[in-house]
Amino acid sequence: MVRVRKLVLAIAAATALSSGMAHALGVGELTLQSSLNQPLVAEIELLDVRDLSAAEMRPSLASPEEFNKAGVDRQYFLTDLKFTPIVKPNGKSVIRVTSTKPVREPYLNFLVEVLWPNGRLLREYTLLLDPPLYSPQAAAAPQLPVAAPAPAPRPAPSAAPRAAAPPASTPAAPRAGGAGGDYRTNANDTLWEVAQRAGGTPQGAGAGHVAAVGRGFGTVLGHGEFDG
Repeated sequence: MVRVRKLVLAIAAATALSSGMAHALGVGELTLQSSLNQPLVAEIELLDVRDLSAAEMRPSLASPEEFNKAGVDRQYFLTDLKFTPIVKPNGKSVIRVTSTKPVREPYLNFLVEVLWPNGRLLREYTLLLDPPLYSPQAAAAPQLPVAAPAPAPRPAPSAAPRAAAPPASTPAAPRAGGAGGDYRTNANDTLWEVAQRAGGTPQGAGAGHVAAVGRGFGTVLGHGEFDG
């Protein structure tokens, strides 16, 4: 932010030259290009430069006497200011104001004096410096890359169910007589089947053998009778 108060428009030679009226140089607004706690960088616009060269202009900080006349405090920091004229034939000419030290005070007030062959001028400038803009992107702490979680292991394919082994067949009880002529019968045996297997009776054996077997079973069962 810049506030400007013009003390003197120009103090130029009042005498007329053979070529006409003396040339009156002017200064315009100041553009601030730096912030608080930084070296000062600013530009003062030059007006009506015409055919003047940079070597013919001598901008500087005004003398202590001029500061006293204007009632402006001439701070020691102001002695570090450097004023450089930059003349651009096809553009805007300026006086570049710089310092080698950072500006610690947010308020600066100073007088600029410009001398050229046919004149002299003074102008007061007041600067209000703001702190540098806060940048959230610059202040953010760098984030460490997050490792991607390892993929979960896939379950192994289940083996096809094995076919159940058929139950071991229980050997059938012997249907024929064992050693010593014993014979163990089953519940579904008929008398004819018993007679065949107990005595090895062929298919054409007579009924007498069957009756004999029946009487033997009757004795075993305890009633001793068989109706053959």
